[in-house]
Amino acid sequence: MSTLIDTSLWIDFTRARSPQLLKQFIAPYILHPDAHLAEPITFEILRHATAAEARQLTQQFQTLPTLATPPDLWTQAAQLGQACRRKGINALSLDLLIAAIALHHGAEVVTFDADFEKIASLSALQVKLLQRPTP
Repeated sequence: MSTLIDTSLWIDFTRARSPQLLKQFIAPYILHPDAHLAEPITFEILRHATAAEARQLTQQFQTLPTLATPPDLWTQAAQLGQACRRKGINALSLDLLIAAIALHHGAEVVTFDADFEKIASLSALQVKLLQRPTP
């Protein structure tokens, strides 16, 4: 099964001040042969990067396959967002886009973000919610 590595892992993995223990915990998920990216994830990461960071990250991202963005992504994400709203779940727009891509491809989202579990509670989204290790 394909895994979609969420922004939360990438941020902790690439941040210079992240503890080595955390980076070692994340590495097997990012380096796994089933690991994938999606355009909303690369957007979230690169939009805050310096020029030097963006060059390095872009090179790293080129080593991973990207799940194709479905043509009806916006419609799928909006429908998912409406379902969340009906259940009182306030889901962020980019999380809905990421979830819609994962659903479209039958991929599991690997994340530190518990909001994906809320989305999964009312959809077929598969989530592997990780807990950051403590020293």
